[in-house]
Amino acid sequence: MDFLTSTILSGLLYDGFKSGALLTIDLLKEKLTGWIFDEDTLHELTHKLASMNLDDLSERAIEQKINDASEIQSYLQKIIPEKNQSSVTQNHYGSGDNVVNKTVYNK
Repeated sequence: MDFLTSTILSGLLYDGFKSGALLTIDLLKEKLTGWIFDEDTLHELTHKLASMNLDDLSERAIEQKINDASEIQSYLQKIIPEKNQSSVTQNHYGSGDNVVNKTVYNK
């Protein structure tokens, strides 16, 4: 999956509403930690979602309303997950392996 889905967004929104939060750009920024988005897209998405009156709905009903709104779907496709790339570089000289504090039994 290369973009935010309505299922993920509905879950994030529902969790926010459950804790008494209002739908604001700050709520979406907080909930979308780990996702890459442009500020304008997030602002427009927040405005569209707020106009849908989702705060009293169940998670499934929120998802359904998001799925039915094609404009929201286009915003979701612009929000992508961060790619966490990490690499490990090991240099080893001599015999043996690179394991530290290794216990060897039955040697």
